[in-house]
Amino acid sequence: MSSESDPILEAHRSFVAGMMSGDISKLAVSLDDAIVFMPPADGTISGKSGVQEWYEDYFKFFSVLTLDITDRSVSRIGDCLVERMAVSVSIEPRHGGTTIYDDARILSIWRRQADGSWKMWQSMWNSVKPIGAGTNRFLVRFMRRED
Repeated sequence: MSSESDPILEAHRSFVAGMMSGDISKLAVSLDDAIVFMPPADGTISGKSGVQEWYEDYFKFFSVLTLDITDRSVSRIGDCLVERMAVSVSIEPRHGGTTIYDDARILSIWRRQADGSWKMWQSMWNSVKPIGAGTNRFLVRFMRRED
């Protein structure tokens, strides 16, 4: 896919690299200051700093071992791009436990900035696994308290 047909491809690749390395600064480069972030089984988070805090907390509990994009499309609607993805991921709990395998669907809207660049403005995702399968960071915290 070329940058003409997929103007967010490099930002997408940087975001994935940030997920794999746990590098929040790499993730944050792609975020709009007014981002609305809707992770599964969690509250809505508004603003870049709130999303950065969410990732800081997430990476305290997990490291991403693999992140395979099994399907991805980008559609343009005016000054927005809609990115739709299917991913398979394996996540390792940092404080013990078995590797978690998940399949998720992600929908993100990227907004053109005044300088012509693109930033992730809205993002939500869900797991296709049954509820309580273990990918939620709060579930892992709860389970640790029972030990």
